[in-house]
Amino acid sequence: MTSRFLSALPIVAGLVVLSASSSAQQQRPDLSGIWVSSTDVAAGLAAAPGAIMGAQFELKLDGDTLVVTRLSQGESRAVTFKLDGSTNSYRVAGRLCEGDTEASETAAWEGNAIALTATGFVPAGGGPARPSNAKRLLRREGETLVVQAKTSVGGTVRDVATVYKRSSEPMPALKAKGMKGTAATISQVAWIAGFWSGPNGTSNVEERWTPPASGGMMAMSRTLRTADNSLAGFEFLCIAEREGSLVYAAMPSARTPATLFTATAVTANSVTFENPSHDYPQLIKYTKRPDGSLETFISGANNARPITMVLPRKDQ
Repeated sequence: MTSRFLSALPIVAGLVVLSASSSAQQQRPDLSGIWVSSTDVAAGLAAAPGAIMGAQFELKLDGDTLVVTRLSQGESRAVTFKLDGSTNSYRVAGRLCEGDTEASETAAWEGNAIALTATGFVPAGGGPARPSNAKRLLRREGETLVVQAKTSVGGTVRDVATVYKRSSEPMPALKAKGMKGTAATISQVAWIAGFWSGPNGTSNVEERWTPPASGGMMAMSRTLRTADNSLAGFEFLCIAEREGSLVYAAMPSARTPATLFTATAVTANSVTFENPSHDYPQLIKYTKRPDGSLETFISGANNARPITMVLPRKDQ
């Protein structure tokens, strides 16, 4: 009788452990919802200098899967994690004239909190991955969500937190994908860098392009009247790596938001950008001519109103 009872103990103990584990999972709080930052302060923690997860984000919990939707450069980006600590890599949109980065992050339960840990990132423009160890703990406190992290102030590391409250306001809609660009990197158009200047009717046009850095190139263009050298117009421009392609941003008279054109063809000495939804131009093309000058070409739909300019290279 005794031996039979003892031999059954491992089975009974295993059932107890499994039951306790299942019960713990069932008791874990549901962090799902849309959360917005508040000015409340978490007990025992200093307020973070800025909202740790941004002003607004969304969590969706479904079993062992977590979907985190955050705002990045005005875009809503949804990233799906397995809550087992496995690494997930995803694209992070760069700033207007900066290339995309690639982030690596893990998600896992730590007690009744979820730990989101950034483990590394590939910087804009590429290069070796840089390690990181930035952890954020997300936990429910009543009807609020507290996001805790560490920050360094004057060389002293301390715990800080942002308190989030539920919101009925939906997240901004995911931006519709624009036209798919051809595969390209910023290094393929590095030949555009330089100071280019040439006549255009009664004016003179200049474009000054920086060499590539952080996955992007920036430029300033201006048109000067030949008669008196007065400013007839100006424009800020840039090219940046986006989703494996290149995007050309044009800001005539510094107007924002910028108008974006996607690279549709790239060769050793030319690049074409298009935006069929824009009024004019819809196509922009740069070509490096055999004599070393830069040819710029723009046109509307079906090659309407084509304009070509040839800009010789000038000393800076």
